Amino acid sequence: MFMVCRKNKICVFLILVLFFALQPQNVFCGTPPKQGEKLPEMSLTAPVSKNDSAYLGIGEKSLFLIQDIDAAVIVLEIIGVYCPVCHKQRPHINRLFHRISKNADLSGKIKFLGISAGATPMEVAYYMKTSRVPYPVLPDEKFNAHKKLNQPLTPYTIVVTKDGQIRYAHLGLIQDMDGLFATLKQLADKTPVIKK
Repeated sequence: MFMVCRKNKICVFLILVLFFALQPQNVFCGTPPKQGEKLPEMSLTAPVSKNDSAYLGIGEKSLFLIQDIDAAVIVLEIIGVYCPVCHKQRPHINRLFHRISKNADLSGKIKFLGISAGATPMEVAYYMKTSRVPYPVLPDEKFNAHKKLNQPLTPYTIVVTKDGQIRYAHLGLIQDMDGLFATLKQLADKTPVIKK
């Protein structure tokens, strides 16, 4: 009797371990923000580079909010420096950035910002150099921003307008970059840039 009871407890324990081990991360973390919701307010540490701060239009602030960025539309990409899907998506996002930055009607209205969940400044610097990221990526070493976003898997791409409304949210590899470009263009055309 004791052996059967002990075996059953072990079996139940193993089943529970397997159940929790095989669950996606978001089961325990909540749901990341979705299209139509408001982006949670989060205080971010300004980039070290003055060029990156100038690109974002945040001046010399040491902390800033997404809404402080001088743009009508912000493409916020949550990445992991060791995430293989993030590396696969990188060249496509880089091309999208260059496509927008070469368009005189869009370049001042749309800005890009990356947040690297769990990465140190050194890891982000190496990632930016090796991946040739043309826009600021901030380290989120203590997962502060990542937690505010309910810890999404990566890459998680969010398009937010100046008023904090999420207009697009996508988990994983974006298959239709032309569609994303069209969405960004449409949002930039109808969303005024609010000057500080």
